[in-house]
Amino acid sequence: MAKYEQPLHEQLVDLLREKITHGLQPHDRLPSERELSKQYQVSRNTVRMALDELEMMGYIYRQHGRGTFVANRLANPTDLTTTYSFSDQMRAMGRVPHTDIVYLKLMEAPKFLVEKMHVPLGAPVYKLKRIRWADDVAMMVERTFLPAAVFPQLTTARLTNHSLYHLMQTDYNVAIQRANEAFYAGIISAKDAHRLGVPSGSPGLNVQRTTYDTQDRVVEYTLSVSRGDQFVYQVHHVNPGIAVRHPAIND
Repeated sequence: MAKYEQPLHEQLVDLLREKITHGLQPHDRLPSERELSKQYQVSRNTVRMALDELEMMGYIYRQHGRGTFVANRLANPTDLTTTYSFSDQMRAMGRVPHTDIVYLKLMEAPKFLVEKMHVPLGAPVYKLKRIRWADDVAMMVERTFLPAAVFPQLTTARLTNHSLYHLMQTDYNVAIQRANEAFYAGIISAKDAHRLGVPSGSPGLNVQRTTYDTQDRVVEYTLSVSRGDQFVYQVHHVNPGIAVRHPAIND
């Protein structure tokens, strides 16, 4: 693979993340796109792309007519649940689930994936975008990143016929050991709102999921955006003093 050259908007993402993390408080207002463009001497399109990515990562939220604000993120999220299956949860609610794959593409890992997945900068990773449905209602947009070195020759056809975790185990001999999740409220972006069939700026539930295999490798990093008016995320609390046998993680 050719030497990695970080795109301009990703450089701006890194600069703004640093400013947000070390210089701003939750709900502080960010400068306008015009002001950021002038401050960092880049085009407004570059600023817009950087803000879109920061919103997807959960660092900011937008309010129509008011501006862009720092999100209230958890730096060290608590593991709130042991297992999660969208399909099982929807079926338990009496709903019929299905999944649409928007795309599966190979890309070079930017800096934020280096930190989240512990892969080298520019390493090949798959980006999988899916829409999760229940009763013909779009419930969730998922963006999943997978290390290509662990899952070579991954195709849309293989994902269409099997769940992601089933494919990991049967085709790649990858056994899931644990998953960490962080939950936070947010505002659904215009792009995701269109796919979910809700107005831009609607409230949503964001979930960040990091999945590890038995070798303690990060084998999945997923960013999910769910409809706040439809989706319910169940959390089960277990008495730590009582040994409980948990089922395997399902997709």
